[in-house]
Amino acid sequence: MNTTPLISVIVPVYNVEKYLPRCLDSILGQSFRDIEVICIDDGSTDGASEILFRYAEQDERLRVITQENRGIAAARNAGLDIAVGRYITFLDSDDEVASDIYEKLFSQNVGDVDALCFGAHELLDAGTEKKFFNSGYFDVKFSGKVSLQDEDLFKLSATVWDKIFLKKNIDAIGLRFPEGVLYEDNAFVWNYFIIFRNVFFEKSKLYFYYRRSGSLMDGSRKRKEDLSFHYIKIIDTIYEFWIARNILPSKQQLFEKVTRYLFRASISSANKWETAGLVYALASSIRQWSFIPNDKQFLDISKGNLSITIGKLPFGVDIYNLRKPKGLERLFYLRNSGPYKVIGIL
Repeated sequence: MNTTPLISVIVPVYNVEKYLPRCLDSILGQSFRDIEVICIDDGSTDGASEILFRYAEQDERLRVITQENRGIAAARNAGLDIAVGRYITFLDSDDEVASDIYEKLFSQNVGDVDALCFGAHELLDAGTEKKFFNSGYFDVKFSGKVSLQDEDLFKLSATVWDKIFLKKNIDAIGLRFPEGVLYEDNAFVWNYFIIFRNVFFEKSKLYFYYRRSGSLMDGSRKRKEDLSFHYIKIIDTIYEFWIARNILPSKQQLFEKVTRYLFRASISSANKWETAGLVYALASSIRQWSFIPNDKQFLDISKGNLSITIGKLPFGVDIYNLRKPKGLERLFYLRNSGPYKVIGIL
């Protein structure tokens, strides 16, 4: 095996024996062979571990790491610690990739870029039935080589598995996934692309992303308590990373826009009774910032000037969009938490 493969593919594995062969076959059967595959068994209790070692015996490009269950972020970080490829990419163990994904990408003149981004198919996996659908979220918004501007960063998906990263860049900034929190991809993506902006985009859909009924990302699931608070922790993680690398305060305007973006995500995923707690959690975070917010609503939140009421009130500040309702919104506004809207009374 080549000791310095072009690509290291990192695959966290936990209790996916039903889907794992499909995943491994898609990656080891690539027409492009210059890869290493690092599978991290994160304490599986089903037959996933046996499957991994069986595949490793048949293909020397597959390396298996076993560890106690610590979550997907810790598993990916373990893979990053030992990866030797020039490029790093990620694959979830219940998904798969097109058989020619890397040949298609690297047969083009990608040049000296910091990352490659590609499209993804979305599938609903409800047992025996699989259906393609397209939310549009994973559609690539650019084509070819692009030098990303600040506003372009919001057009990227917040997932890592539809991207390939230059390993020397990851090492240069000491980038890792935050452990012990959900939505960890958000932090990795924002912390990488705030610094490295030269990207090659391929519009073809080369990844197959499966949404399984009952999974965390299944839109039909009942909202679980406390999940939305993890977005606030991601905001804190991004803040700490940007402060440590002197990205702030010069990028304060962008950071506040990222904060607004993630806070909206937290509100939209919250149970209605959690909204006031989310605003309180955000206020606690803002008070730790080393600069005064430019955003008036952030300033009001940090000072405790916003009291939160759930109902259908015509006045105040809409917490979801952090702006005053406009026009008929003041009378007919049904968003945020099911049939409720969240109003802050100044």
